[in-house]
Amino acid sequence: MISVEPSTTTSRVNWQLPVGIACILLGVLVAVQFKVQQRRVKEPTEMGDLRVQLKLTESERNKMSAELQEARNRLVDLEKALSDGQNVTRTTREEIERARLEAGLLPLKGPGVVVKLTDSSRRPLPDDDPYFYIVHDVDLQALVNELWASGAEAVAVNEQRLVTRTSIRCVGPTILVNAVRLAPPYEVKAIGNAQDIYTALNMPGGFLQSMDMQRAMGVEVKISKLDEVQVPAFNGSLVYRYAEPAPPPPPESPPEP
Repeated sequence: MISVEPSTTTSRVNWQLPVGIACILLGVLVAVQFKVQQRRVKEPTEMGDLRVQLKLTESERNKMSAELQEARNRLVDLEKALSDGQNVTRTTREEIERARLEAGLLPLKGPGVVVKLTDSSRRPLPDDDPYFYIVHDVDLQALVNELWASGAEAVAVNEQRLVTRTSIRCVGPTILVNAVRLAPPYEVKAIGNAQDIYTALNMPGGFLQSMDMQRAMGVEVKISKLDEVQVPAFNGSLVYRYAEPAPPPPPESPPEP
């Protein structure tokens, strides 16, 4: 008598194994597809939020620029009226010009440095962190802080003059300076003692060393000392809506004898 049980068992194993593997692969594919669909749903929303925020920022910038132009027109009219009158002294004119210079409303020139930062042209490898392949807003902030600390008297980033109310921040893939979108390469100009600024940027623990990881990934940082650097005037808004001069503090009482 011939038994067929082993043949049946072997046949059952032969089809169960591929079916089991197929079920596992199908489950993985379904899970991956679900995650991809979730990501596709979320990305437009997140990008949409960034676009709305960017449009609001640019709308506010345009409004402030219009206010600035109006204020500058009033200033020109005032200066003309003062000049036409004979009661304005030379000292008063110099004080007005000095105030405009300190507010960043005048283009300037002088010795200094130019720092050019360029994103890496290389593509990140699978195990690399893409963060180190581009220049970020925090890098520009660190550079600007180092320039001020080393004695720079005027600074501009891609022709955007930096003043006391300037902000440097990231919105999505864009860096905003004075609410203006900038794209790499970033050219940062600084007027001051060129050798002092150059030394500060290259000192141990300074800005250049802080960029070592990014430079290793192909980010370029070029520092040039120049006899003459030109920075433009600030073209944003200096209108104060809520702040107003506070009364001086009362004089201190003399100590009792």
